Amino acid sequence: MAPVTSAGVSLLHEQRQVARDRIERAARRVLADKGIGATVEEVAGQAGVSIRTVFRHYGTRDHMIATALRSQLLHYSETLPRPADDATLESWLPELLMEVHRVNADLGRAYWEMMAVGYTLTGELGDVAAERLAGRNRFVNVVTRGAWRLAGNRSRPPGWLVDLFAIHLSTFTTRELLQDFGRSIEDVASMSARVLIAAVRSASPNCSDAPIPSTT
Repeated sequence: MAPVTSAGVSLLHEQRQVARDRIERAARRVLADKGIGATVEEVAGQAGVSIRTVFRHYGTRDHMIATALRSQLLHYSETLPRPADDATLESWLPELLMEVHRVNADLGRAYWEMMAVGYTLTGELGDVAAERLAGRNRFVNVVTRGAWRLAGNRSRPPGWLVDLFAIHLSTFTTRELLQDFGRSIEDVASMSARVLIAAVRSASPNCSDAPIPSTT
């Protein structure tokens, strides 16, 4: 048998990574459609690989699902715009909310289920649900503080303002207005921006009587 060269090892690693990425993308698509109850068979079929290949890469169904969900959470945070050095509250917040509600609308069934019944999940899926909750709390606080500072404040934002941001950044808000009221993503983002900008301005100690600029 010919010895395995470093080039051969590198190629083998690359092939394995390509297969793993393919399975992960398939898992995200299946989870969006089928939810947390998605099976290895469904993911393997979507990826065009054997069930054995899926288990070779992930070991268990729960690890496969947890990996796909963690990837989705990472993608969520990476797509959101950060305020530029010259950003204003009226320029940054509407842009952020448009992206938040767009991503919220695309998250799919597994994410909704993780939000609704995450507290009942155990093992690695329970860990992902806890990570999602902790990440959401951090995200809401970071966005609220960012908006508060762009309004010229250096103190801590009031608790009720944090709660209001939590509501308007929520996937439940996106889903409710899109599905039950027939609103568009643009409608939802514009409404959220108007409400939150008005709230930040009114809560700021240095609030002026100037009208709130339109976000439409």
